Amino acid sequence: MRRWKLPLGAILLALPCLGQTSSGDLPPGHPPTDSADRRQQLAAQTESHAQAPPAAAGPVRRVNFIDDHLLGKIERDGIPLAPLADDATFFRRVHLDMTGRIPTGAEARAFVADSDPDKRSTLVDRLVGSVDWRDRWTYWHLDLWRTSQNRVGWAGRNLFHDYVADALLLNQPYDEFVRELLTSEARSNWYVGPASYLVRWAVFADNCTEIMHEDTADEMTVMIFQHFMGVNLQCISCHDGANHLEQVNAWLTERKREEFWAQAAFFGNTRVMRRVELRNTQDEYLIDDKDADRDGYSRAAPSTVRVARQGAGQVPPAFILGGEQPRPGKPLRSELGRILTSHPQFARAVVNRFWAEFMGAGIVEPLDGFDFSRMDAEKLPDGWDVQPTHPALLDALAQDFVASGHDLQHLHKRIAKSAAYQLSASFPAEWKPDYARYFARKFMRRLTAEQVYDAMVKATDLHTPIQIPLTDKRVRYLVQTRGPADLRRSATLGPQLKQDLQFFTESFGQANREFNEPSRGGSIIQAALMMNSNLVKEKSGASSGSYLAGLLEAGASGEQLVDALYWQFLTRAPDEHELSASLDLLSERGPTAGGEDLQWILMNKLDFLFHR
Repeated sequence: MRRWKLPLGAILLALPCLGQTSSGDLPPGHPPTDSADRRQQLAAQTESHAQAPPAAAGPVRRVNFIDDHLLGKIERDGIPLAPLADDATFFRRVHLDMTGRIPTGAEARAFVADSDPDKRSTLVDRLVGSVDWRDRWTYWHLDLWRTSQNRVGWAGRNLFHDYVADALLLNQPYDEFVRELLTSEARSNWYVGPASYLVRWAVFADNCTEIMHEDTADEMTVMIFQHFMGVNLQCISCHDGANHLEQVNAWLTERKREEFWAQAAFFGNTRVMRRVELRNTQDEYLIDDKDADRDGYSRAAPSTVRVARQGAGQVPPAFILGGEQPRPGKPLRSELGRILTSHPQFARAVVNRFWAEFMGAGIVEPLDGFDFSRMDAEKLPDGWDVQPTHPALLDALAQDFVASGHDLQHLHKRIAKSAAYQLSASFPAEWKPDYARYFARKFMRRLTAEQVYDAMVKATDLHTPIQIPLTDKRVRYLVQTRGPADLRRSATLGPQLKQDLQFFTESFGQANREFNEPSRGGSIIQAALMMNSNLVKEKSGASSGSYLAGLLEAGASGEQLVDALYWQFLTRAPDEHELSASLDLLSERGPTAGGEDLQWILMNKLDFLFHR
């Protein structure tokens, strides 16, 4: 397929721009950090890629308490504010956030034409809680928790996926959901869904067979606090915080390794065993609290992954935030679940993580870097600033989440219906780095690896079914799979397509769920793949059954074809220059070859590749 020199402008795959770390985030004298604050990175990227000319300023009506806090602070401090995004941009944005997929052009045009003043709120209500919403957020949770088939088995992973999906679709209270993850017992994690959350973190001895009891308790503790409490205890699992963390986290400098052991002691009676006797497998586990060989967490236990422990005797369990101890006679993991999910920090950490997923960055950054010594402006350590950009908003979101019964769907609707969420990426004034902390505009982000591929599938209507291993289920989109490994094992994908799709998704930052997290960083490899990969070339074709083939078969005129493709791929109409250049292309190349080239161009535009 011949390509052409673009009259629409150079095809660019934007690389993330690095800003400067805000001086208010670090104490005086702190050495330079390797990377900029995420808000600054996103703000610089948005300023570079936002469409020109800048949006005109206009009144923004407050919708809920989120706006009272966020827009109120912007108004008080005299910060310019972006206007609301137009209907088409909002329509695409909320579909990507809620379902992980772009909408169709026909759906978008119908939404824009709708005169109902409450149509945005109605759309949010329709998307949140839908099957597509369930798929997107199940995949997101398994990425966050790094649920890998190499750790919990294919059967365990599939069952855990279905368990999470069911909990989300039925809107199980989030605190209850988390307690099930922390307290589940199973003869085999292949038959009890929530058991795979904890057993995934089993730590083995040097012989790769014996499970290290205290090391496993340590790893479980680190992960649950990262995932559900927003703090990384990894450092103090090896040493006291003093003389190590003064320039990183003031609260952690006051913590001792003994306190971490006391927290890990909530898993002191938890037994995790590999089930190798029945199927000779290495990734099937038993988990219960009936360890007859051990009575708690030992200070003298050896370690294969951490600095050697010191001392003798057992460590009594105590919650590291406040020191609460389990009630006598109650199961330790049940007590852990009760204390953790009832602590105010649980709700703060949860809402902050979801806020970041919708808004691009958290009210507290990094998401697992809460510094509890910096939450109150009246009690700050010398040299430090308040950590949350909007402390009152964070507390209000957390309180609203708790009052709703820890209703995750309620939280998603609350954020998406706010004017703060619906702001434009375009800005009506000169942008200044200090504005990033205010969320005064929408931050643009590159789509995730899964979203890029799924957007190509959705726009072109060309897909190859992906079979879920060990099941007869076939899915169209990556976000519907159980994980990235499905691409290697799917019986419906040929060898070349497997290779191409794996390289494509890995190059766009797909997590492997073993040790890395999803990445939205840019690279020249991504640009090369969008211009030259077999996947993009195949999706550009007017194959039978494709969206383009349907337009051609219907006898669409040149202008109709261009307009339809722009709406289908970019969720907007072409501007005058784009329309003129596209019509010239169709005239030069003919409707079929020209339409294929135009699809290739649209997939390479920033509008397609970026969440805006």
